[in-house]
Amino acid sequence: MPIRRPLAFLAAAAAFAGLVIGGSGGASASPALTAGAQPTYYVSLGDSLATGFQPDVHQDTNLGYTDKLFAQLKKTDANLRHIKLGCTGENTVTMIKGGICTYKDSANKTVSQLNKAVDFLKVNGAQVKFVSLNIGGNDLGACFQQGAVNIACSLEALRTVDTNVAKITSAINTASSATTHLAGANSFNPFVVTFVSGSAGQQTAFITAGFLQSFNEIVARHYARSHFSLADFAKAYASFAFTPDVDAPPLGRVPTNVAKLCELTFVCGPLQDIHPNPNGHQVLADAMRPAL
Repeated sequence: MPIRRPLAFLAAAAAFAGLVIGGSGGASASPALTAGAQPTYYVSLGDSLATGFQPDVHQDTNLGYTDKLFAQLKKTDANLRHIKLGCTGENTVTMIKGGICTYKDSANKTVSQLNKAVDFLKVNGAQVKFVSLNIGGNDLGACFQQGAVNIACSLEALRTVDTNVAKITSAINTASSATTHLAGANSFNPFVVTFVSGSAGQQTAFITAGFLQSFNEIVARHYARSHFSLADFAKAYASFAFTPDVDAPPLGRVPTNVAKLCELTFVCGPLQDIHPNPNGHQVLADAMRPAL
């Protein structure tokens, strides 16, 4: 199992060698592209969050958190390339087995997203500097439909996520080099919006929060076991903050988590879609950056 070298150690070593490494929020200019230098890679994995899907244009875009994160990372490495492997609609089963998006590995074999990632990591070794992952939201989200929670479905989804995220994170960790930084995200709760639909909707919101907490505990456990740092998307979206109430026109006074969801996604607008808007993706990128 690869042993991760702390980023601070690597930064110190680079400074000792005479390199300048700027922070993600620093004003340092991007280093000049070195003639003949080998490229380095940021590999992003996941579902429609990773692809930057935007419902207003009905397609994947370059406005997603992985694209925004790449722009931040590239400021300190002009040779960095983004290998964007996410797949809109992906769940933990299809990530392992395929079935939605198709990929070709280095032997030109059609493989799943996970197998493509494993192949790329093995082929490119230490040239892969960063890997980010978000997966499993579609497993659980399939059980939250039309303002209601299917309890049996949700419990089965959690068991599936538990089994599959263990496989996914272990495979990525095993294939990656010891200097590759791995980060995995938990999930924010796009379903707390039901809170504004009366007492039944409020009960549904609390139920979804309970299942989301279980989901996030499961993925965090597997991230830790496979040497992934955790990006806390739930905290970034204040998903568990049912108090205090705040003003959120035109909804009026609503819990903090509902207001934040309306601000950062399309769910409270005419599209009524749970995907993050560009500002919401920036918040996710900012949550992922410290984990790398």
